[in-house]
Amino acid sequence: MSHLPAFRSFGLVARPRRWTIPKPARALVIAQADSGAPLESLLMAYEIGKVEIWKAFLEAVRAKSHEALSADLRLALLEVVMSWTSDYLQDITAQVVEIYSTRTAHLSNREGAQVRETLDNFIAGDIDVAHAEELLGYSIASSAHVAFVVATAPDLPAGRLDAAVSHVASMLGGPFLAMALNARSALVWVTVREGSWTAFGSRLPSRPPEGAMVALSSEQYGAVGFRRVREEALSAAPLLEANPSASPLCFPDVEAETLALQDHQAARRLVHRQLGALLHQWPAGLDLIQTVQVFLETGASPTRTARQLHLHPNTVTQRLKKFEKVRGRPTEVGDLPLWLALRLAPMVRLDHAADDF
Repeated sequence: MSHLPAFRSFGLVARPRRWTIPKPARALVIAQADSGAPLESLLMAYEIGKVEIWKAFLEAVRAKSHEALSADLRLALLEVVMSWTSDYLQDITAQVVEIYSTRTAHLSNREGAQVRETLDNFIAGDIDVAHAEELLGYSIASSAHVAFVVATAPDLPAGRLDAAVSHVASMLGGPFLAMALNARSALVWVTVREGSWTAFGSRLPSRPPEGAMVALSSEQYGAVGFRRVREEALSAAPLLEANPSASPLCFPDVEAETLALQDHQAARRLVHRQLGALLHQWPAGLDLIQTVQVFLETGASPTRTARQLHLHPNTVTQRLKKFEKVRGRPTEVGDLPLWLALRLAPMVRLDHAADDF
């Protein structure tokens, strides 16, 4: 009803540069956003209203057809009303989207701030587990948990983060609790059936949702586990910055790297001692490093290394010889410092550590 004055003014006043949504309609949009009603239902209501208004106007024109309305006049009248109606509803629905989005963002930010505050207080030990469960609506003490960090590319729409969170969490199907880390990443806890980590890992896609990177924890139980999986996911996440193609990445697979990187300076020195000049031969040095890493992890087999890297075995052998020549010493399968340095090299290169020694 609040739109009727605008419709009555069609053709009687100058067309405004932009129609303003009536106050009752604005209040309705805010109420719908507060109730969680989807935006699509509001926009559909306006589309239905547009059709009904047009049908009513056509009926009115037909009812006047016996009066002094020529065919040309009726056509001109229809064109004017169609133009004004389309402009009006385009302006109004644009404001509906803006009002709804602003309101839901406000609600989301407020809810997110409350979740973060509760989690921070629980992690710090300022509130007990029962109080945290009540505030969060999430089972902590009597559940097994897996946590993951998901990050989306900067050039993707902001809504893609929510979609990625839901996509990864739904693969397990249990309740989840999400906390935004920033505009492009979130930390998420998922309740899992105890002992289901292997099944959970096997259900992960070979690639995460398009434009998203995922780093996961192991499975842990109860309140202590809830805190621990948070630490694991946050520890694993930085490794994706150096190697996005490793996503989805699981903490149990990179635990050694995360431990080593707790002391960045020591990790840099280790990589420099073991790999030296190879760090300055980028990206050619990276090919050698990756080849030797796979070589060591496949039992020093050129054939298995070639198969995994889609290379010819002779290429693997040539790269190994070049690696040893640059490094100045032979490569041994049981050389743990070398293996760790190979794993850490991309992270060290990422923060330009090779130039800092």
